[in-house]
Amino acid sequence: MLMAEKKVKKKISFKGLIVVLLGLYLVLMVIYVIFRMPISNIVVKGNNLTTDAQIISASSLKNTSSIWQSLSLKVKNNIKELDLISDVKIHFNLLGKITIKVTEEIPLFYYERNNSYILSNNNEIKTDAYLNGIPTLINFVPSDILSNFVLKLKDIDTSVLRMISEIKYDPDTRDGITIDDSRFLLKMNDENAVYVNVVNLEKLEKYKEIIASLGSEEKGVLFLDSNLNNTYFETYAKIKADKEKEVDENELPDETNGASE
Repeated sequence: MLMAEKKVKKKISFKGLIVVLLGLYLVLMVIYVIFRMPISNIVVKGNNLTTDAQIISASSLKNTSSIWQSLSLKVKNNIKELDLISDVKIHFNLLGKITIKVTEEIPLFYYERNNSYILSNNNEIKTDAYLNGIPTLINFVPSDILSNFVLKLKDIDTSVLRMISEIKYDPDTRDGITIDDSRFLLKMNDENAVYVNVVNLEKLEKYKEIIASLGSEEKGVLFLDSNLNNTYFETYAKIKADKEKEVDENELPDETNGASE
C-alpha cells in the first residue's frame, strides 16, 4: 500500500525577504538617481555644416536637465527640424555625459535662380546662412533634368564636389538642333572646366585621377559627355588657337571671284 505523499510546506525566510526587499530598493534607487542625474556635458558628433551650438540649442537640453530627458522623442524631433539634419541618435553614460550623433544631408549646390540650397535628398532649403565651399548653379534647369542631375551628383565623392565652383546648364545644340539636353558645364577651383551630361556624371568621380594622368599643368576643358569610355582634354590655348584659325579662314578673300579685270 502506497504511503500518502507528505506535503512539504516551504516557509519564507524573514532574512530572505529582507534581502529581496533591500535589493529591490537598491534597484529603484539606482533608477531614481539616473532619472534625476543632471547632464554634466553634451558632445555632438557627425556634424560638419550645422554647428554644435545650433544642435544643442534645438535640443533644449541644459545642465539642469536630467540625462533621462535626453532620450525624449521630442528632443530628437527638435534636432531633426534643423535644415540639414536627417537622423539623430542620443546616448548617455552614468557620469552624466550626453552624446548626440547626427547625420547631415549634403548640400550639393546653391540654386541661384531660387535663392536656395539643393540637398542630397533632393530637398530644397532656403537659409540666411552662407555655406562655404558649395558650388552655385547659375541658370534655370528643367525640373526633370535637375532631379536626375541631383540623383547622380549625390553619389560623387565630397572631395570632388568641393572642387566645383560653378555649375551651368549648357545643352549641346548644333544648328538650332538640341543634341544633348542634359549637358552641364562645371567650372572647377583648379581653373579647369568640365563638360558632362547626366548619363555620364559618374565619370566625374575620377576627375582628380584623370587630371593627374595628363602630366601637364596646362589648364583646359575636360569632356566627359561622351558615351565612350575614353575621355578628352583640350587646353585653353588650343581652343583659342582653333578659334583664331577658324576666324582667319572665314576672313580669307574668295579667290574664285577675286580675278582682276
